[in-house]
Amino acid sequence: MPEPFVKLADPSTYVACAWDLTADMAARRHWVAFFKRHVRTILKLAHDAAVVRGRAADEMMRVVEACGAEFDDEFDALVASEACDERLTILALDARRDALLQKHGIQDAFIDLKARENEKMLPLLPRVCAQLDELAGEEQLQAAIEGVFAGNIFDMGAEATAKQFLGGSPDFFKTRQTLPKRPWLIDDYDKLADRLLNGRPYRKAVFFIDNAGSDFLLGALPMIRWLAQRGTRVALVANERPTLNDMTIHDVNHWWPRIVEVESSLCSLPIERVSSGTGEPLIDLSRVSAELNRTSADADFVVLEGMGRGVESNIDAHFNCDALVLAMLKDESVAARIGGKLYDVVCQFKRALG
Repeated sequence: MPEPFVKLADPSTYVACAWDLTADMAARRHWVAFFKRHVRTILKLAHDAAVVRGRAADEMMRVVEACGAEFDDEFDALVASEACDERLTILALDARRDALLQKHGIQDAFIDLKARENEKMLPLLPRVCAQLDELAGEEQLQAAIEGVFAGNIFDMGAEATAKQFLGGSPDFFKTRQTLPKRPWLIDDYDKLADRLLNGRPYRKAVFFIDNAGSDFLLGALPMIRWLAQRGTRVALVANERPTLNDMTIHDVNHWWPRIVEVESSLCSLPIERVSSGTGEPLIDLSRVSAELNRTSADADFVVLEGMGRGVESNIDAHFNCDALVLAMLKDESVAARIGGKLYDVVCQFKRALG
């Protein structure tokens, strides 16, 4: 059974995804329209993936048409009147979308796109790690953080990037060079650097990863390596169930032998891989796996990487240990809500509460 994350400062007051669309009708209309547009991309990928695996194209077309029609009906009903029988958030819309996809037998529409991007980015991992190893101290830490930002641009759940990368891959190195200059939109980097470079190493970090491709392999993984090289045990946490282009724990475990083959320095580091028990691109920390809680019990550092997990669902969350949010903003409305613009970046560091 799902249970509250043990690192929450006060589970009784925790609210996942504070942006309440129940009361904000303009935002509700915006997000319903977005989900209706975006599901067409998902359904096309689902069709193509099924056909590649031997399913008849006309049969699969009937499936995606039926799913699309039911999706429109259900989501149109959400804006037909202001009344709502539940608290409506982006997280709730994610859950509705994924439930409808699963109802029609669509389990992992992005399976081939994830594989494509992992294949392309994996050979670049040793180069990224070698570049970090040439640096030291604060310069090295900032480069690792900026790598997380650059990798996080590969997000098929955001309109600004989904169409851009549907048929092509992001240029990690170019993106890293063109990141916004400091001060960033939320910029706790100096406080973070002081703690990481001048304080004792964290005992254990719980690191929630996000998307496949450059996000995981060139952004999150080198940062996880940086922490582990300093004696911090790291629990690498991924979704249990597939959603969009997010890495699942099954994806991570499948790719891990090839990852350590190309970057052998990872073999001897204290990194374990754990399922969150969840299956949305955002995360409700009141409903995680018992496995994650057992692993996290002695952790003193939590890292939420990505716009969905970090900003949309947990920017206001408080923890009983130090916590870090790292993300690039790929949606104008999400950026505007926290006073920013498209492609701004967030480095939010909070000390333990409670």
